[in-house]
Amino acid sequence: MVWLISNSDIQMIGRFICLFLLSAFVIFLAYIAARITGSYQSNVLNKQSNIRIVEAIRISANKTIEIVKIGERYFAIAVCKDNVSLLTELDASEIIEQDKTLEPIDFKKILDKMKNEKTKKD
Repeated sequence: MVWLISNSDIQMIGRFICLFLLSAFVIFLAYIAARITGSYQSNVLNKQSNIRIVEAIRISANKTIEIVKIGERYFAIAVCKDNVSLLTELDASEIIEQDKTLEPIDFKKILDKMKNEKTKKD
């Protein structure tokens, strides 16, 4: 059986491939822009800020209780959909701050560990 492909079919396939590659390129550029913006905001803006959220816990869909550090003082606040209420001021001795820096994941170690576990089972 002979496949008959006309010029219009080839042009349509070419346009589809170009559209696909262009879409992938735009998504890649958006990803890079988001990474750069997020990195800038988390590294530069948060280090220069006097206001920082130490911890937050969700009470319901649109209500949270947060511990906020403003300068050297700590406050517990309730954040709802339309308002923010001060609950109390906290002593610095009551606060246990945790380091939230994430260390990079070493996938080689994880894969080696999984491979070793699999060989032990066999």
